[in-house]
Amino acid sequence: MKQLVALLLLCFILPAHASLKVAVASNFKVTLSEIIDLYAQQSDQKVLISSGSTGILYNQIKHGAPFDLFLSADKERAQLIEQSKLGIKGSRFTYARGKLAFWVPKSDTEVNKQSLIDFEGHVAIANPKLAPYGLATQQALQKFKLWNKFSYIKGNNIAQAYQFIDTGNIGAGFVAQTLLLQNNESQYYLLPIDSYLPILQQGVMLSGSKNKQALQDFVDFLQSDAIQDLIRQKGYL
Repeated sequence: MKQLVALLLLCFILPAHASLKVAVASNFKVTLSEIIDLYAQQSDQKVLISSGSTGILYNQIKHGAPFDLFLSADKERAQLIEQSKLGIKGSRFTYARGKLAFWVPKSDTEVNKQSLIDFEGHVAIANPKLAPYGLATQQALQKFKLWNKFSYIKGNNIAQAYQFIDTGNIGAGFVAQTLLLQNNESQYYLLPIDSYLPILQQGVMLSGSKNKQALQDFVDFLQSDAIQDLIRQKGYL
């Protein structure tokens, strides 16, 4: 009887299995959700997602948001977190490399570079100051000498830019290829990868995590060969 009571007390004393909280760039949210579903097949560790623009997530982390892992859409802000007291030194890694596309969903002809050159009017982009895909868009259009040609409707992140176009409010714009593949879209032009600086999407483990071993286990899973193959199938390099 005493042993049973002791066992019951121990169950109440042991801390609950805390969830891992991941701040993830909006373009990777759907892919990460699929990865978490696969992870659940081998681990009982619960993983929660908060998604948004990299710039906004970065600011939330700087102001104390209690995340365990930051999956940025660029390397710069992941590096800044790692170099501060907020990140674990040596934990930064590249989990994906993004690809940028010019999307004209209602085009009745093949969308190509000439389509981009000929297009007139407003285009949707992610805000270059907040989102790496927006910065890549600016770099590509400046290289093509087209940056001053368009009027821009700017979303806080690449997912919002996609929504502007998908709802029909804007006729065309620049989005991550992964979002197009997720929705079986075909009317787009994939910009040459040498027209913008590499979109190295990097993650960094956060020093405030209360369960670093569980965090490391999940990061190892994310970097495994099988998951990296999956990520490439989703529209990343």
